[in-house]
Amino acid sequence: MRQLDTLVHADIIQVLVDIVFLTLAFAISYLIAGQLTGLYGIAEYLWILIVYAPIWIFFMALQKMYDQTTFYYFDRFLLRIVFSSLFSGSCTTAMIYFIKESAVSRLFVSTFIVCSVVVMLAERIAAVMIKRKGTRKNGKPKAVLVCTQETYAIFRLYTEKSSLKYDLVGFIPVDEGETIAQEVYLGQLADLEHIIKTNVVERVIFAVPRDRVGDLEQYVKLCEGMGVTVQLLLNLYDLSLAHVHVSMFGPIPMLTFHTVPLNPLQREAKRLTDIVVSIIGLVITFFAALIIVPAIKLDSPGPVLFTQKRVGRNGRVFNMYKFRTMCADAEEKKAQMLAQNEMNSNLMFKIEKDPRVTRVGNILRETSLDELPQFLNVLKGDMSIVGTRPPTVDEVAQYDHTHWRRISITPGMTGLWQVSGRSSIKDFAEIVALDTEYIDKWSLWLDVKIILKTISIVLKRKSAY
Repeated sequence: MRQLDTLVHADIIQVLVDIVFLTLAFAISYLIAGQLTGLYGIAEYLWILIVYAPIWIFFMALQKMYDQTTFYYFDRFLLRIVFSSLFSGSCTTAMIYFIKESAVSRLFVSTFIVCSVVVMLAERIAAVMIKRKGTRKNGKPKAVLVCTQETYAIFRLYTEKSSLKYDLVGFIPVDEGETIAQEVYLGQLADLEHIIKTNVVERVIFAVPRDRVGDLEQYVKLCEGMGVTVQLLLNLYDLSLAHVHVSMFGPIPMLTFHTVPLNPLQREAKRLTDIVVSIIGLVITFFAALIIVPAIKLDSPGPVLFTQKRVGRNGRVFNMYKFRTMCADAEEKKAQMLAQNEMNSNLMFKIEKDPRVTRVGNILRETSLDELPQFLNVLKGDMSIVGTRPPTVDEVAQYDHTHWRRISITPGMTGLWQVSGRSSIKDFAEIVALDTEYIDKWSLWLDVKIILKTISIVLKRKSAY
């Protein structure tokens, strides 16, 4: 099933305008850099624009900057544009480095990055001003809103802050006898047919409490028969975590309540990043193993790799790989050491100075080198570079429904919990809170920040879990 609902609110015109102004920023950069250093003809550098612009557009799209329902604020514009420009510039610079293109002026590329921030920010601000002030009234759909008076005020605010515009003809209260501002009051819901006939109405928007949804069928059919578009704003349940996604199941509208990211572009970008990084990681693992494998063998008897059943996304069980850091019978000894568990719950087992850890194992743990084989798990798709901690099967068997959410996404080699205290956190509830916070706030940029923090922590040789 193709999900076209994402495209319904896509601002295609804005994409085309951005391409034009990125080209303008490119031309301005060429003129400025040409005054400061010698450059070839502009045609020699067009490939930079061809590489830079699609990446810039792609990352703006990932940040929902082509969604007409996105709220427009200056700080949001600035952060999104700066991030997209820096990332696109980094990718372009990396390409110049790898293809060893010595003829490209680094001053020109740097100027282009700065110009793209300035020009695109000015263009976006101007676009919002034009949409707010220059849109002709007859270019907006004339709509009647059926809701409470409080919802009417919220609806007006939301339409002013986004690109979705309506020419609100007026307001019909859900309940009879409700006090209404006279200038927007059209009548009662029972008079809907008369209201449509005596006003120019192109659509009726219902935003009613959940206990009134069942009363709308006759009015929806009335609008259908009169050729008037119906939109239903649904706020059926008081959900504090779930987001709502609307799609079509054949001819049937379908609501999806989700607490994990569903954006397919972001998911694919994350998976592509995992594949690229894991391949690089496995190359590093191969060379590191030339030293690590003999060291483990010489230090203690047993296999080089430690394989353990872990629970992944939505309960999938997989084999997680690590270089062995404990004695070969560590799992058997664990049952005798449960009383020494330093966590405040049996839902996770951890001892800071675990006697089962070998001498080489201590070094591997301090440097996090023991986790290098997990790049294979990432390549297979069992894990991600960044995610939540993968629990053991025994731990998950004790979970209640509030804990299960932390395994609703693919687990990671590192995550928000690991960079927020790692072994110093002994409260399992705090670990769950950090994992669910990552799920709620997930973005590609958050992953980048966690990876950078992880590198810093590893270099400082703080112990891993």
